[in-house]
Formats: sequence, structure tokens, C-alpha cells
Amino acid sequence: MPKPVLEVRHLYKRFGDRLILKDINLTVYEGEIFVIIGGSGSGKSTLLKHMIGLLKPTSGQVLVFGKDITKLSETELDRLRLKMGYVFQEGALFDFLTVWENVGFYYLEHTDLPKGEVRKKAIEILKKVDLDEGVADLYPSQLSGGMKKRVSTARAIAGEGKIILYDEPTSGLDPITSRNIDRLIVSLRERLGVTSVVVTHDMISALSIADRIGFIHKGELLEVGTPKEILNSKNPVVKQFVEKGLYGDIRC
Repeated sequence: MPKPVLEVRHLYKRFGDRLILKDINLTVYEGEIFVIIGGSGSGKSTLLKHMIGLLKPTSGQVLVFGKDITKLSETELDRLRLKMGYVFQEGALFDFLTVWENVGFYYLEHTDLPKGEVRKKAIEILKKVDLDEGVADLYPSQLSGGMKKRVSTARAIAGEGKIILYDEPTSGLDPITSRNIDRLIVSLRERLGVTSVVVTHDMISALSIADRIGFIHKGELLEVGTPKEILNSKNPVVKQFVEKGLYGDIRC
């Protein structure tokens, strides 16, 4: 059986008087694609930020490779993050760097490799996300939305990344580009053995890529199951979200 690589235990998060996350418990296994769905403001992106240590919980634990990251120093956390990648909703590329410099940022910052070698490595990594050498010297402002997501994903897998966290990877993309990003996420698991946690409100994406899906509503993890189990959920909130996500606007 695959081993757990990421665990959330009894996690609570408050911002002032507002309870944003309430007693979240979940486990993500090695090589799994775990998708977190929920409406706007449900707490799904806040949960994702806890998983990489960008936010500290009010109480509870987040274990990555068996280490409770809520108890790590910033130096220890930075070291652990080298094994993780984070694809932000807007891509979050450095506008002043070229594509290859963005992708090779890990090597430029953490190794003594000459720039020429880093550029070669970056181009090889770009090929893994189906981008060719022709984009290497472009700047983010010259890329389409879909290309920015691919470059951001390439940067996420450039280091020692074993886990990639995606925040709304298909947001703002047309349907064809969205499905291409879905295929990319699946192919990285198949080719590189990457574990993925994907936050999305896109039901079509969730059902097509997930091994398991967790549904968050008003800060609570209401249900976890396979795509088939979520599709056939008896929970009225989950059922409504799924139906509106597939057939109409989501207003959860």
C-alpha cells in the first residue's frame, strides 16, 4: 500500500473571530492525485497554504513526509519545501526573469552550476511540460495563460519536488487549455511519480484527474471519496455542488 506523504490532523484556523477551517483531517498518499473542491470562500485555498507552511494553523498538525511542519523553524521549512512545488493561481512567475531563468531559479539560487548548465537543465524540464526551447528566452508577459501555467508547473518540478500543490490550475483558461492542463497533471504522475494536491472549483477537471476528492464547505471537510463516490454522494450539499458544477453555475 502507498505510504502517506501528507497528513492534516485536527486542523483549525481562525482569522480574528472567524473560523475558516474546522477540524480538517485528511491523508494524501504517495503518487496520488488528491483534489479539493468547494465553492468560493469555502476554505480550500487556505487549507492548501497550510500544507506548504505559508499559513500556521490555530491548532492541529500538518505532516509532510512525517514531519510536523507547524513546529519547524523557517530554515527547516525552507529545506523541506525543496521537496515540494506550489503552482499559484496566477502562475506567480518573476516578470523580470526569462522563462528559463524562472524554471531554473532553484538551481540559480541553491547550486553553483554555471548559467549555461542551468539553462540546459531548464530546457529539459520545459520539455517535460510539453514546451520547447523556443519559449526559453521569452518573458512571462509574452506568454498565454496556458503557457504561464505550464512554466509555473515546470518551475515546481525543477528541484527535488516530490509533491506539487496546485491552486486553481485551470482558472481563467478556456476549456481546451483547461483539459490540456489536466492531462499534464496526470502525465507528471505517470512519468515522474509526482504526488499532486489540486484545489479547484472545476468539477469536470476534478472528476477527470482525481484518485480521490475531498469536498470542503464553510471550512468543514464534508466528504472524501473516489470520483464515483462523490458523483453518487447522498449529502445534499455535495450533490448540489456537483450538479451545478457539471450543469450550471455554482452558487454554494
